[in-house]
Amino acid sequence: MLNAFKKIASTSVVKIDPLEIEIPIERGERLLSSALKQGVKWPHRCKVGSCGTCKAILLSGDIKAQLNFGYVLTPEEIDEGYILACQSTLKSDIHVLIKPRAKKGKEKI
Repeated sequence: MLNAFKKIASTSVVKIDPLEIEIPIERGERLLSSALKQGVKWPHRCKVGSCGTCKAILLSGDIKAQLNFGYVLTPEEIDEGYILACQSTLKSDIHVLIKPRAKKGKEKI
């Protein structure tokens, strides 16, 4: 039988480090929006892909970028696997790392 009618999962799972949590994401829903709706404390500001505050490192899995990340992320960040959570939908289960951000005027220890 042809696989053309193979059922596609309607949700994927994202594992978020260092929070050590896993949440389901509906197909077509953006990573940041869904995470925030589920109470995840994800750093963010604009939610439209212009500030870069929601960036995370994609450790495994596959996403679909809703815009070119090169407008916000540096080529080095893209090479390191950074994504913008506000402009990413999941194509599979994924594992991401949210890096802690230093607060303005405060040193990291």
